[in-house]
This record gives sequence, C-alpha cells and structure tokens, in this order.
Amino acid sequence: MTVRLPRPLLLVAAAGLALLGLVYQGKGNLDLIWGTDRGSAVDLYNRDVEQALFTDGKNPFDHKTGSQPPWGYPTGVLFTWPPWPAVRAYFAVINLAALLVVVWWAGRAVPRDRPEVRWLLMAAVSAFGGACTATEVGQVGIVVTALLILALWSDERGHEWAAGLFVALALIKPTISGPFAIALLLTGRFRASAAAAAYGAVASGVAWLVTGVAPWRMLAQMVSAAGGYVNDGTFGLVEVLGPLGVPSGLVNPMAALLVTVPGAAAMLLARGSLPLAFAVAALWGRLWTYHKSYDDIMLVFVMVPLGLLAFREGRMHVAGLVGFAAMGLLAWIPGRVLNLEPVQMAQLLVWPLALLLVVVAARGDRDFLASLR
Repeated sequence: MTVRLPRPLLLVAAAGLALLGLVYQGKGNLDLIWGTDRGSAVDLYNRDVEQALFTDGKNPFDHKTGSQPPWGYPTGVLFTWPPWPAVRAYFAVINLAALLVVVWWAGRAVPRDRPEVRWLLMAAVSAFGGACTATEVGQVGIVVTALLILALWSDERGHEWAAGLFVALALIKPTISGPFAIALLLTGRFRASAAAAAYGAVASGVAWLVTGVAPWRMLAQMVSAAGGYVNDGTFGLVEVLGPLGVPSGLVNPMAALLVTVPGAAAMLLARGSLPLAFAVAALWGRLWTYHKSYDDIMLVFVMVPLGLLAFREGRMHVAGLVGFAAMGLLAWIPGRVLNLEPVQMAQLLVWPLALLLVVVAARGDRDFLASLR
C-alpha cells in the first residue's frame, strides 16, 4: 500500500531533524573538547592512556587499560596523535569528518530527482541521540561506521581490496564490525576477505614486535577484560534469557548464538548484495554482545534502506513509513531517555522487525535490491 505525502512536509521534517542533529553534536563536541564532567572525553582519555603504553612497548592489558584487539594498536596512534588535552580537539575533527561521511552516504543513496527525500535521510542519520553521547565521551563508533561505509563505497566501485582494508580498519572495535567482516565472506567478496585477513595478520605482527606479547594472548586478555562489563550494556537478549532459567555461564554465549545463526542465514539470502548483508550485520553487531546507546549509529545500515523503501518514486510505502518512523523515534531521542529500560525493550522489538521488512522487500523486489548502495 502506498500514499502520497506533500513535499513541504518532508522538507519540514528534514529541517527539524537537521536542527536536532546540530544541537546533539554541538553539545557533544563542547563536552568532548572543553567539558570538565567526569564523563567528558572519558573513553578518549582511556584510549590515549592505553595507546601511550603500547607506544612505550608495553602491553596495555597488563596495566588493566587494554580495550582493543592487537591489530588495532598500530593504527591507534591516528586517533591519539597529539598530547593530552590537544587530542580532544583533534579527535573532534576526526569524529566530525566521520559523521559527514555517514551523512554523505545517506544522501547519495537517494535518486537525484528526490531532493526532499535526500535531505530527510541525511538529517535522519545525523540526529541519533546516542551519537551525541559517542561524541561527548570520545567513542569510536561513528568513525567505525564511516569506515564501513567507505568499504561499501569501495565495493560498489569494484575495489574489493580497498573494501577489505576499510573493514579491517573498522575492526578496531570488533563488537561492531565483526559481523561486517563475516558479510564479506558470505557474499563472496573473497579478495576483500583476504585483504582484511592480511591486514589483521600484519598489524598483529607489529603489535607482537612492539610489546613482545603474542597476539593470541592479547586477544585472550581482551576477552577476559570484556567479561567485567559485558552485562553493563543496554537491555538485550542476555536480560531476556536470564529470567527464562538459562544458567548464568551460558547466557552470553547463547545470546551471541541466537543472533549469529539467523544473522548468517540472512546474509546467505542476500543474493550477493553487500548493502543488504551490511544491514543484517548492523543488527547482528548491535545485539550479539555488549553495547551502549552510543553505538546505535551503526544502525544507519538498516535505517537508510528502510527510508529508501518508505519513500520510493514519489509515493510512501506505508509499512516502510511505519518502520522508518518507529526506528527513528527510538533513535532520535536524547541519551537520558535512551537509558530507560522500556525504551531499550522497544528497540529490541522494533529493530529486528525493521530489518525483516528490508530483507523481505529486497527479496521480493529486485529493483529495490538494486537501489541499495
């Protein structure tokens, strides 16, 4: 079923979301660069400390500050190059550039004869409430999302090796990007997979040479360290399985398995479409392990295809509209509201339904599948 919406209404919605995004990022950058609260730039500070230890030839995990896989440290200097506190402004520039990549990608997905839809989707991805928190604390979720977008862009242009390299760089935070690496393999991007694996091996070797610690030991330490906060994320499958009587030691592995199996199956049904597989990977990455709302930006890989479905050819697809609006309303709210458990429970219901709508539409409509970029 389709309906028409007045063009001015879409432009007003785009303007409102753009203003909201500016407010969010304005606040986030003020806290990141000049904030004095305990949470201001806290994650950037921790990353700066562990990167300094690595540069000195020490294993950050031996000093209880490690958070990255071994292949993340050799390029980690790119995020923490100037000394503290100058690095706060430096990272703000990197983070802003990454957000602009996300906004650019959302806009280029829309046909040129639909400017009102283009502005709406560009504004929609800029107005994630969780992205304000990501900026405020200096999280790398926006940067990782931008790297994954560049991987999609490279693949579209036929540069598989570059696509693999961008995914490998994004694996600085594997809890987000791990499923995207799997998407390369399951959609037949074997050269991209080889490039990602080669980068990971070389970067891990560099980390070994610098610290004298084997990469597998650093990975084991990373997994062990993650166990200390894996239950501190937003409401997810772990909170669902616990009350059902699943033994505490099996809750986290079972939650990961319950997301991984259908996620891999959905990727295999993507007909080789990397954009569709990345939409699956986004939800997979968001639900399979610990995350906070500052990582919600990864769901642009679901939101943008949903927006394309909703606003096709001058008409609005009603189911797509409902899904887009529901997903948006649960993304554009402030961080304090995102921390409320009922909101997180609603997200756990809406996000899979939104992805299902995109996958079903793509499977049944080759034109829609071909429009995904």
